[in-house]
Amino acid sequence: MTRMPERQHMASRLANFMKGDANALAMLQLMCQDKPSELAKNAEIWTGPFSSLRDDILGFDRPRETENRAIGIWEEDANSGDFVRSRKHIDLWRFCADVERISKKSEGKRIVFLGESVARGFFFSPLYGPAMVLERQLSGSGDPVEVVDLAQSNCGSWWLTEMARAACALQPDAFVVFAGNNWRAGPLGGNTVEAFSDGALLSEDGGVAALMARQRARACDIATVTVRELARIAREAGVPLIFVIPEINLADWISCPSGTLDVPLMSNDHTVRWVAAFADAKRMLEAGHFTNAERYVLEAIRLDGGASSCSLELLARIRLEQSNSRDASSTLRQSRDVNDDTRVLPGIFEIVADTIRRVGDEENVKIVDLPRIFERYYRNEMPGRTQFLDYCHLTAEGIQIAMAATAQAIKEAVLHETVELDELKALAPSPMSEQEGWAHLLAGVHNAHWGQEPEICRYHFRRAVACHPALANRGVQLLFDAFRHAAPSVLISGFGELVEHQIASTYLMGFGLISRGLINEFPMLEAMQAEFPELQDSPLDPDFALGALQEIDLLHPHWIHLMDANRWFRRSFKAAYETDSVFPFVCADTEDLELRIDCRIPGAQETGNVIVDVNGTEVGSVEVKGEWRAKTLPISKSILTRGTNRMTIRWPSVDRQDMRKRVREDFEAGQRADTRTHFGQLYDLTLAIASI
Repeated sequence: MTRMPERQHMASRLANFMKGDANALAMLQLMCQDKPSELAKNAEIWTGPFSSLRDDILGFDRPRETENRAIGIWEEDANSGDFVRSRKHIDLWRFCADVERISKKSEGKRIVFLGESVARGFFFSPLYGPAMVLERQLSGSGDPVEVVDLAQSNCGSWWLTEMARAACALQPDAFVVFAGNNWRAGPLGGNTVEAFSDGALLSEDGGVAALMARQRARACDIATVTVRELARIAREAGVPLIFVIPEINLADWISCPSGTLDVPLMSNDHTVRWVAAFADAKRMLEAGHFTNAERYVLEAIRLDGGASSCSLELLARIRLEQSNSRDASSTLRQSRDVNDDTRVLPGIFEIVADTIRRVGDEENVKIVDLPRIFERYYRNEMPGRTQFLDYCHLTAEGIQIAMAATAQAIKEAVLHETVELDELKALAPSPMSEQEGWAHLLAGVHNAHWGQEPEICRYHFRRAVACHPALANRGVQLLFDAFRHAAPSVLISGFGELVEHQIASTYLMGFGLISRGLINEFPMLEAMQAEFPELQDSPLDPDFALGALQEIDLLHPHWIHLMDANRWFRRSFKAAYETDSVFPFVCADTEDLELRIDCRIPGAQETGNVIVDVNGTEVGSVEVKGEWRAKTLPISKSILTRGTNRMTIRWPSVDRQDMRKRVREDFEAGQRADTRTHFGQLYDLTLAIASI
């Protein structure tokens, strides 16, 4: 496809604002861009944890200074021919199987097992996981079969094919690939002509929905190339390829953090109508008027083009109330397929799953279709907490069923045997009670960090102690302490004891603490304290409580949702993706307070009142337009309680400029694009003990 129309349009734009537009230089760079190199095309791969393996992988197809080969973190020992875990990649060990040495092949069958964090057994790793279960199921009903576990957390599609290519050195009898959750296009913005073309959609009605569809189409292309390449590698190795299609949690995962409205950029008229329709739908649902509720939410979906997870999830809730579970499941899958730069959660897109099915059939790949297997096994029950610990990572039961189906496929393709699913599931080892307890305890943390409802967080905390009662004696308190202090967790007394357990260490050191300072911890602490009465005597927020401190910053990530922070976008303010912004805070004692607030409504063309209430009592308002406005509001101690309090900021509905043109220009200049509506913005939100 020619790029001439895009280049001509860029040239015209460049001529118009070369004199003063800050984006002119970026556009000139775009015009000068030639076909990207393969290295540039795969640049996103190397920004993750496996970036230090780049030279090893890229050197596979060119002469090396040494004859030693590498398979991920394992390098060939020239003397023994074994592949030994390399200490130069020690920082990556926690993302892979805890295996020191992969020996030369024996006389038995060998299965190479590849995949992502789901295949890794996230939350159970490294003590229990799919590869371990699969090996026991295969060997328990016949001759021993070796499963070489090469699954890696955070593994992308390109890296997966390189691992498969390298793993041919292990002389496998079959490849098993359990992947697809990380197969998606890169960020929307970037200095590419394609990004410039994408930007044109941002100023059109329905443009964000079209952009999301384009991103899913790109994910489809990635899936097509990946499956064909994996099939070619297996074909050249003369062995079958068995592909396990992942499933996602539909029943017990919400795509939008609680209270957030991921409204795509729209015209002012459409935005106002969307908010009204969504509010009416919620009100009708709460009143039990389901037909009217569905009518209103379908109007919101018509306006957003299906580019908002919260409107789709509300429709699914309404359909569940009408006992329409099949349509509800379909709607929830659609909500999980909404993807842009504010939403980076793993999970397989429906179009990717369909592509794996279609291309796999064309390439003679044996497919283990986990969505359909779960559907049959659980008799059309919507997949949820029985099978999943979070958005896509499996419980022990989920692992056992998934691997039983995989073992069935392997036995048929490699051993030419037929075995019933239930027979193979019965052969699966279960995790030790301690391992399962830790998995649920950490899943509770993970769910809370991603803005899930308190009920599901408390469920996992409760399950943790039910599985392993000893956790209530020490582990729960250690985890609670690790997250309730302002100091880095690694400096907290008792943290060393906490990470003595391998599962806790793998999660906390590899994932749970990397994001400290980026995600809100308060809901997790509240859920733990609500579930475990023994924590009631522990101050919930000792390093963040008013009284212990003279003032606290409510824009600290300790209190705000992940997507509101600066992890995805470089900005100095909190963006309100909701019409009501809620901020919890803790008072060590009840004293008169002062609130310093500096806010604006981006693009506002008229003045509106930003209302502030604390514990349900209005404490003041700020007249605000499109410019920053600062004000100090008094808060009487009479409305405060010792312990947890809640402040709500209610953003007014006012006529606003269409922000799409500005976002488009920034987007075309290579900046990350926030395609969601900001109902307000906060530069300062500080609570302080009132001065006398």
